[in-house]
Amino acid sequence: MTRLRGILLLLGALTLVAPLTAGCDGDDKPSPDDRFTALLDAWRKADFAGFGTLLTPQGRSLDAAAAKELLAGTEGDLSARRPTLTPHGKAKIQAADATLPVGVEWTLPDGRTWAYDTTLNARLLGQKWQVYFDPSTVHPKLEDGQHLAVRTTPAKRGRITAADGTVIVSDMPVVYVGVEPQRVPDVPALVQRLDVLFRSIPVDVGVQDLPAKLQAAKPDAFVDVVTLRRADFDEIEKDLEGTPGVRTRTGTLSLPMTRTFGRALLGTSGEATKELIDASQGALKVGDVAGLTGLQRRYDTQLRGKPGLTIVPMAAEAGPALLTLPAEDGATIATTVDVKIQQAADAAVAATAKPSALVAVRISDGAVLAAANGPGLAGYNLAFLGEIPGPALPGRPAALGVGGKWSLGADVFTGRTAATGVTASPLGYAAAAAALHRGTWQEPILIQGTKPSPGDAVSGQVEATNFTVGVQGDIAYCAYVTDAGRDVTDPVASAFLAGVR
Repeated sequence: MTRLRGILLLLGALTLVAPLTAGCDGDDKPSPDDRFTALLDAWRKADFAGFGTLLTPQGRSLDAAAAKELLAGTEGDLSARRPTLTPHGKAKIQAADATLPVGVEWTLPDGRTWAYDTTLNARLLGQKWQVYFDPSTVHPKLEDGQHLAVRTTPAKRGRITAADGTVIVSDMPVVYVGVEPQRVPDVPALVQRLDVLFRSIPVDVGVQDLPAKLQAAKPDAFVDVVTLRRADFDEIEKDLEGTPGVRTRTGTLSLPMTRTFGRALLGTSGEATKELIDASQGALKVGDVAGLTGLQRRYDTQLRGKPGLTIVPMAAEAGPALLTLPAEDGATIATTVDVKIQQAADAAVAATAKPSALVAVRISDGAVLAAANGPGLAGYNLAFLGEIPGPALPGRPAALGVGGKWSLGADVFTGRTAATGVTASPLGYAAAAAALHRGTWQEPILIQGTKPSPGDAVSGQVEATNFTVGVQGDIAYCAYVTDAGRDVTDPVASAFLAGVR
């Protein structure tokens, strides 16, 4: 005999003998199915307005507000979600008691589901079925005062690989460098010292707003300054340790293989922002690591995997787990990037003082081999998103992908046409050069497995004065430097080709 069933029978024996006897003669008892259906509708909506009074197994009445409060408190960490409730057949009546088996299915924050069965209970009082509701209605193993609590353990974040399988983004040790305001005797001196130390690595860290952050923070707060790769931190560790107020914490983040390798394309990861948390529909919470920029953000769901998840009945202490799901490690995102060619592109633009980009595409199949961006563009992929005015392209610009919808696998500006020429990204010009050399248009490909349809036949060549575009062997490339001409971009392109050779 279940706990609820026993309580109901006891209540009936003590207080309800006369009404039950009157209501159980013959076959003219009303059906409880309508009341059970109404309860399921109210539960689905978490709104009991219009349902009428519910009873607890102890006989306490629950009006609509009390029932809603009990439901929300019992569902606990799942209360923001609504379950799918499926009755299994019709109610079963035995004397003055009715039961209805119900399937409950929750969609969990990571998309997995949790299904189990529960039972609705009712008792005929007079000529009316009174429905009972308590935590065991939500889950049969919940007791009074318990609620559903979700506990998670992180999955191992997935990796990004180059065309040959080389891992180019993976978990790496990092050090979070911060400042504790109450331990700083001289804020201007601290700012100056940190600026010098970070430049010595070199890492571009803006510390000008640090005084305002310190003033606004609590005295014992950890005011975040920068997250450094462990190798970078090691170079200045002793200097930082000798700086009053500086505090550090260690951790891991998913990062490109070096500080400069394809940084804007591959992107970064870090603590999930409010924007990402709000958009995740519960999959992310404060403190979780997520992709912030580049491919890491675009493919964050795949890279993040699914955390290990346990649901327990919780009151003062957790009870035995009701559900345990193992973590599912993140997927591997395989790109077409060539490590050597990407390194050559990164080195070529590293010497430029202005924002710059260099893109390389393999002519034979359209694979993107490199996408490098010059100083100060760690979060902006000028190579794919820059809107660079250029000359008129041969034939119809649309036949060279201008303004089209590409299935590249990354955000890209595909261009637009004007009377004086076209405006496109460096990738757009490199892809056009590849198509013209090949003789047919082919969308560029960045993520392995993508197979766009072949395009029209094309012919001619790309000529420009404000950037360099060309072909070398099976590589088409475009080098661009902001507010510069061929006298600047040609040497960048030459340095790239020398690096490739």
